[in-house]
Amino acid sequence: MPGKDELIAAVDIGTTKVNTLIGRLKKNNVVEIIGYGMSKSRGIKKGLVIDISEVTKSILDSVELAEKSSNLFIDNVYIGVTGKHIAFENNYNELTIASPNKIVRKIDVERLISLTNRINLPSQYEVIHTIIKQFVADGEKGIEDPTGLATERLGVELLIIFGSSSVLRNVINCVKAANLEIEDIIIEALASSEAVLSNEEKESGVILLDIGGGTTDVAVYKNKKMIFTYCLPVGGDLITNDISIGLNIPFTKAEEIKKRFANVDYNFPDILNKASISEMNINTNKTTLSIQLYNIVSSRIKEMMQIIKDKIDEYGITNSIPCGLVITGGSAQTKGILKMASTVFNMPSRIGICIDVEGPSEVVNNPVFSTSVGILKYAFQVDNFEDMDNINNKSRNSSSFVERFRMFINKILKGEK
Repeated sequence: MPGKDELIAAVDIGTTKVNTLIGRLKKNNVVEIIGYGMSKSRGIKKGLVIDISEVTKSILDSVELAEKSSNLFIDNVYIGVTGKHIAFENNYNELTIASPNKIVRKIDVERLISLTNRINLPSQYEVIHTIIKQFVADGEKGIEDPTGLATERLGVELLIIFGSSSVLRNVINCVKAANLEIEDIIIEALASSEAVLSNEEKESGVILLDIGGGTTDVAVYKNKKMIFTYCLPVGGDLITNDISIGLNIPFTKAEEIKKRFANVDYNFPDILNKASISEMNINTNKTTLSIQLYNIVSSRIKEMMQIIKDKIDEYGITNSIPCGLVITGGSAQTKGILKMASTVFNMPSRIGICIDVEGPSEVVNNPVFSTSVGILKYAFQVDNFEDMDNINNKSRNSSSFVERFRMFINKILKGEK
């Protein structure tokens, strides 16, 4: 975990853009952004690398802009990953405490976590994160640190997040080709959550939606811990594509219209009618355009949200989320999206802007940068997420999932198979 005043860099490799941030942790535990860069993303689709050379160029462009804005040189980075290959599994195990007076020792905790970590993953997957959700002492749930407690039996519930080895390998190779060393890899749902969710929301229960260009990352928190994550391989680009097809215009023009006029509010036709039709250079009348554009955008966003709600409903946790929805990412800027989200999910919603962060307003107040800001915050506060790191550093257990994932990254960086 980096210390205060130590500079670190975060790279968010998205479908439409690559964001690079350089930051440091101030004395009040606020992250200060001192450099940033944004480049157009090429060679990646829905979180998957389809052209290593193009992705590498996009990374280099973004990093160069961040270096110029800060007068610093970057050689080590934390990166985010997403995509439909990301999945999770809950695992629970318990053991009998055999120490004198039944007092839980650190060695008992380490042994229990090691046992619970043993899940049967297919060989083509790698564990990315292991999060301790809770300990259970003699049936008493919700214990955060059992060390020193007296109990007959101790249990632990883990959230184990994993992803495709080949997808991760391709991302790592792109970063390697850009002459950068990887410090760690973070799933983007976790990063964005750290950027925009308050501790109170995580405690009470909250859903995060990070709507990017090619994917929508979902995270659900309860009792301070992530309890669910999901990646919908659909984002703002699909809305743009719908506009392009529906209005018979090029994708680039459709993107411009989406950014300027997209609105899923029921009063959208009236709003659009106040705009100058000549500005959009479209061969149609205002009334027809307003109806078409409203129907296209609202239908697609509603469909995306309904798919996500159905996924969360399957897990049986929708009714225990009092803090509602927090929406971030580029498409969070779509006018009227909060009203639609509240209608679909039947809960309150707000736009997620970065918290406990200082820096240029175009970064800290822009939901487009939520993931990259969250990667920085994760890097500075990793012990708040993964108690596994602390435990494994003490036990030096080379077979742990955390250590194995570090080895996986290092082997690829060294060019090993």
